[in-house]
Amino acid sequence: MRTRILRVTAALAAMVLPAACASTTPRDLETWNETDAAAASAAARERPSPSCLTGSPTPQPSPVRGGGWRVAYYDYRDRIRGLAVTREGTVWAAGARVPEPCGPETKAPLVLRGDGGRWREVPAPPLTEPRAVAASSDRDVWLFGENAAARWNGRRWTAAPGPGAEPQRVHATASGDVWAILNANFLDGAGGAEGAWGSRAELRHWDGTRWRTARPPLVAKGLDGLPGGEVWVAGSSRGRAAVARWNGWSWSTVPLPAVPALHGASAPHGASAPHGASAPHGGQLSELVDLAVDESGGVAAVGWVAWVCGTEEEDVTYCGSTLFLRRENGRWSYSLPSEPELDPRLRLEADGKGGFWLFYAKNEWNTAVGHLSGGKWTYGTFPAGPLGHTRVAAVVGEPGTARVWAAVADDTEAEEPPYRGGGIWLGE
Repeated sequence: MRTRILRVTAALAAMVLPAACASTTPRDLETWNETDAAAASAAARERPSPSCLTGSPTPQPSPVRGGGWRVAYYDYRDRIRGLAVTREGTVWAAGARVPEPCGPETKAPLVLRGDGGRWREVPAPPLTEPRAVAASSDRDVWLFGENAAARWNGRRWTAAPGPGAEPQRVHATASGDVWAILNANFLDGAGGAEGAWGSRAELRHWDGTRWRTARPPLVAKGLDGLPGGEVWVAGSSRGRAAVARWNGWSWSTVPLPAVPALHGASAPHGASAPHGASAPHGGQLSELVDLAVDESGGVAAVGWVAWVCGTEEEDVTYCGSTLFLRRENGRWSYSLPSEPELDPRLRLEADGKGGFWLFYAKNEWNTAVGHLSGGKWTYGTFPAGPLGHTRVAAVVGEPGTARVWAAVADDTEAEEPPYRGGGIWLGE
């Protein structure tokens, strides 16, 4: 079995824009006088500001497909963070827009609505950069900012109570039935294994009148469900992978096959174990970080199994493998996919055809994608955007179809603008 040391790559430092693209006007306009204006005009004549773009900020979506994916929408000015699709087939995207691709990184709230291949900007409520969106129908859309929320009733936005913090996962099953996961932590990397790791997260539920703290029998890291149906959550309980479901009035724990002890003799990839198989050894941890429900009744969850490794002479960190659980015909089985080796920030979505899409970090610039179809995994790199690098920020399936939508951040290492963009990819 393959293992590797998990190392958390530090976030990229913010790119500093060239002076030619920056504004010459100071923020304090009261100190701006004629001498300053003359100096600025002279500097501009000596060093003319280049155009940020040679063409439109919204390049024509590429018809070229990559692994079943194509670009449906793209704009160099956009930073898309959240995505939802209603049962009517309307795509809602949330994030921020900068005034110019190479201008100051000031942002305005952005809400997009896609219907029948046409995209239009919807006037956004005054939220700090929207981070997530949940929608049960075209007349019930929730938009979440850092500490606030707004609700769309089909005609206008109204202020709504927030769940208490920026949500990391959201899900709407029906009008007045919205779920949000807050303050979730992930497995620490190098140096983080020296102390005991404990899973934590909060699950909140909007019941039509207010947000309540939900108390499932686990620490929830991922959730999903069908419109108007049960809600499933995946996470861990006492250091072991766990799944539970909400039937509308109570929680129930879902029995899972035991994760085998992987330290030492390793189980073969794709092996399955019946419920009640050998328990993990004392130092082993496991957790599920995302879950997807298929309209045919299938459920899958993905996460990791890991243990502390390294010596005093090395970095003390975690080794382990990806853990994949699948429910078919009411029975669960586990497998240990060959990719990725260990990634605590996995994303999973049903493909609408009985299979599942898996998204994980290939490197600090790109997202890799795995597809489970017909019982077999295939892997590749998520198709790149105009700037050459793509990272999937959110993914959601369209109810009743085999269409899956992904919000993508596109970046470049080039020194010339535009430096980044955002788009929406469609997988079929």
